[in-house]
Amino acid sequence: MGNLNFNFRKITLLLAATFLIAATYNSGAFALLGPVQPWMQSTNGVINAGDIGGPMLLTNEYRWNVPVVTYGFDKSFTDYFGSNGVAAVESAIQILNNLPPASQIVLTNYPFRSQSFNPTAQANYIQDLKSSALALIVWHLGLAHPVKNIYVMRQWNSVLIPPPNQFLYQFYWPDWIYPDFISILNYDPQTLNSTAFVDDILYSAYVVQYGNQNYLQPFPVDPSSPLAYSSVADFDLQLGGYYTGLTYDDVGGLSYLLSANNVNYETLIPGVVSASTNANLFVNGAWRPGVEKITFLPHLKNLISGVFMPTTNYFTDTFYSNGVAKQQSLARIVSQPDFLFSAGDAHATYSSFFALTQSGTTNWMNNAAANGNPAGAGPGVIQPPTTITFDKFGAQFITYGYYSDEHALSYAEDSIFPILPSWGSFAGTTNLPVAYPIPQSGTNQMTLRLSLELGVPPNQFWKDFEYKTSTLIGGRFVLQTSANMMEWVTLFTVTNNGTIPTYLVRYPKSQSRFYRLNPQ
Repeated sequence: MGNLNFNFRKITLLLAATFLIAATYNSGAFALLGPVQPWMQSTNGVINAGDIGGPMLLTNEYRWNVPVVTYGFDKSFTDYFGSNGVAAVESAIQILNNLPPASQIVLTNYPFRSQSFNPTAQANYIQDLKSSALALIVWHLGLAHPVKNIYVMRQWNSVLIPPPNQFLYQFYWPDWIYPDFISILNYDPQTLNSTAFVDDILYSAYVVQYGNQNYLQPFPVDPSSPLAYSSVADFDLQLGGYYTGLTYDDVGGLSYLLSANNVNYETLIPGVVSASTNANLFVNGAWRPGVEKITFLPHLKNLISGVFMPTTNYFTDTFYSNGVAKQQSLARIVSQPDFLFSAGDAHATYSSFFALTQSGTTNWMNNAAANGNPAGAGPGVIQPPTTITFDKFGAQFITYGYYSDEHALSYAEDSIFPILPSWGSFAGTTNLPVAYPIPQSGTNQMTLRLSLELGVPPNQFWKDFEYKTSTLIGGRFVLQTSANMMEWVTLFTVTNNGTIPTYLVRYPKSQSRFYRLNPQ
């Protein structure tokens, strides 16, 4: 956790005239996702915690080139979320299955903002499972955060910082700063031009200097603009917030990726074979249009063992040979789900109660060389498998301490603030949210994580300790602390309900303390 008392310089980007002129049509943008490139670093704000890839140029997109993908849930997911959790994720998948083919999409049928709020869920720190799943699946279809990637710092140049006496003044950056130092990696779904609009909101940005980091922070030009970071791909889901569906920008990005007019040289993903009796007719590498639509199908399981069964999906593949469109009948043999949903320890922290882990982009196939750009970052093909793990986070108990500018410690002794976040399913109804995990019986291992923030700014760091014990569901434990291992003080009580409760201590008043977890 970084020192909050950092210095930064703010510079308003004066946008090019093309951005400032009011558009005569709906204005939006999408960003494209691909494997991380060498210039993409945390020090320039391009790659942050939780990012699975980085932003791509328009012609460097990555996409699926098979029209059918499968999904499934492992035992950890069904044990934790139950049938309600399965239904929540499947309702997110249904939103994607309901999309028409790319050539039939009418963007104006989709709203600029789709996030609404449930007050009860918001008051109880509940995160919507369906909406989170929808955003994560969209990333694994090839879309990146649009707002974050409007202005991307490729490398640092001192011209980005004005003289001290111009600290609060707007500052024109010279034309040569683009694109070697600043890139605009957001694209209008209608014109495919770079744009600073996302979901009809115009953005600017300012430079933040934080330690060895120099990065761009976007913000709406009009402070009265409605909910910012509003596209599903931005995944700025607030507590109690939920997505009613995809936005104009999300659908625009998927339409671009899957369009039959978007032709790249591509090889097929592993497992695809000819469905013809004459295997010699099989064409692998070829110029291929987008598949127009992706359909998600549940991956079949053995009803007795619960093991995923090999399945075969048949489809017609279109490719170009000597400029002429041809087709071939193909079969894809899939032994495991392309999208596997799981529940586990994704290590929720003070900065992110709702932690997730997911497959990255390192196995995505780069076809740049075959497309005439050997040194390019793409275009390419998304390859399975994708695993998305939702954290089994439990109650959060937080003790706050902080350092002043003189590094003098101020500490609220034994002031513990409990926060009870959970996954849930809800919408805009008056019904109480469905909270997870689903109650169980029997014996289960409980993990309690103790996270201490140690050191002195700016060199502080988090150190984790874990207590693991197997006990009956519903068993209660107390966490106690002592300075001498003789006099113990009870801090709080936790219940074994299948979650992972956490005690986070920011700047403990003494690093010579002892903790123990005892049955109540």
